[in-house]
Amino acid sequence: MIYRAGGYVRLSKEDLEKIKGELLDSISITNQKNIITDFINSNDDIELVDFYVDDGYSGGNFDRPEFKRLINDIECGVINCVITKDTSRLGREFIETGNYMFKYFPEHDVRYISILDNFDTFNPNGTEDVIPFKAVINDMYIKDISRKVKSVRHNLMKQGLFVGSSVPYGYKRSDEDNRKLVIDDYAAKVVKRIFNMKDKGITDEMIARTLTNDGILPPDVYKNRKLNKVTVSTNLWKGSTVKSILKNEVYIGTMIQGKYDRVSLKSKKKKLLPRNKWIIKEKNHEPIIDVALFEKINKRVKNNSKDGTRFKSYDYLLKGLVKCADCGSTMLVRRVKCNIKDKPNEKHAIYCCRTYATYRNNVCSMHYYREEKLNELVLKEIRSLLIKYSKEEELSKKYDSTLSNCNFLTEYQEELTNNQKKLENVDKAICGLYKDKSDGILTTDEFINLKTSLEKEKFDLEANISDLKIMLNSSKDNLVDDKTKKKIINDFLTLKHPNKQMLQDLINKITIDKDKNVRIYYNFNLEGIGV
Repeated sequence: MIYRAGGYVRLSKEDLEKIKGELLDSISITNQKNIITDFINSNDDIELVDFYVDDGYSGGNFDRPEFKRLINDIECGVINCVITKDTSRLGREFIETGNYMFKYFPEHDVRYISILDNFDTFNPNGTEDVIPFKAVINDMYIKDISRKVKSVRHNLMKQGLFVGSSVPYGYKRSDEDNRKLVIDDYAAKVVKRIFNMKDKGITDEMIARTLTNDGILPPDVYKNRKLNKVTVSTNLWKGSTVKSILKNEVYIGTMIQGKYDRVSLKSKKKKLLPRNKWIIKEKNHEPIIDVALFEKINKRVKNNSKDGTRFKSYDYLLKGLVKCADCGSTMLVRRVKCNIKDKPNEKHAIYCCRTYATYRNNVCSMHYYREEKLNELVLKEIRSLLIKYSKEEELSKKYDSTLSNCNFLTEYQEELTNNQKKLENVDKAICGLYKDKSDGILTTDEFINLKTSLEKEKFDLEANISDLKIMLNSSKDNLVDDKTKKKIINDFLTLKHPNKQMLQDLINKITIDKDKNVRIYYNFNLEGIGV
């Protein structure tokens, strides 16, 4: 069989700067093409169809014109083989890069070859790339920066300074210090009215309807916040808005921040932390509502909602990876009571077949597996596999290579420069508003609305700039010494701190059949290993 190959070549802006500053020809477009051409000429079963060249594009995402053309040619059957100089040319963001290498290409019967990594999806050559170790080093670096950003923010929060972007309704930023809250007289009157109406037993929905009928603008509109979409309900108060105001302790002078934590520094997804992790500062600013009234209303609401603990969500370690071996469906996680005499009400989690749970009637079978036991089995198997096949010498080389190619700081510097330019433009725009108002071009209301919007944008930019400076002040020096390197390698090999993302990087799927046989399929050059 002759494979029709597309040679993919990429050079980022950071690489271009390296070439200009240090004459590094090894990463140039020409060099990459020559390596691919030489490789194809030495393999009789491959012919070159075309080169796909993304010049000046980062490997952090796949929104690149030539890569999109390459994917389109795969879909159209023009090529069935992709060749790169090394995997970093395909992409530097491991999760999506791994998705193409281990899922998309195989599903489309496309052969992928990374020449310098000695990686060929159609010719597995052992376990030299048994694990995506580079992802671990990158994660360590990102987490180190994330900790420093959180540390600075948490120090501000502990001082009672507001670090959010949207000021709570009823308050505004102080003219002396934009991280301090002062009462907004108009909105504060509305907040007091809401609490007084609730104290009289009026429902949240009826309060919302009354405020709407009286022509009072809801918080997002009043604050001139950016709305994703303007609809017929944009100017309407909602019961959920009233409910959130009634529960917000900011109105009794208590500042609560740090309630949510980002899943990772590069992810926008957040998770709610338990209350004991929140940063709470009482008597922080002037209250709008009396404490006695606030507690009276919330005690009543809490009793009516049964403490709000009817439902509880769980984030299971292997959730989404476990499949039914018989029908192929993703297995559900359910909590059931233990059959233990001294623990009659205690529950444990089990994985069970989704198809059977949904349809019954002999469609698949009722088989299940204890979640806790499955975690133990899978982690034990992976630890054994990593220790057996991984060579510390090879991991050490990968560690050094990853650090030397780390380009986070360059990306952060570019983002900082862009944010600083935007901030300059916002400052100029604010100055221009004063001139337009003075010249009579803007009315007082138009001036206030535009100024409020620009000041919010300015605050957001200043917050971003502050974070980016923290990131740039971070360095990878603390990851270079041998002691740290050995600890990271050992922690990885023993899965000392396993998390969902790491396991998803390593595991393609886990199957369980009706006889409770477990089989693990990995995202690297090993066939499924039964346990």
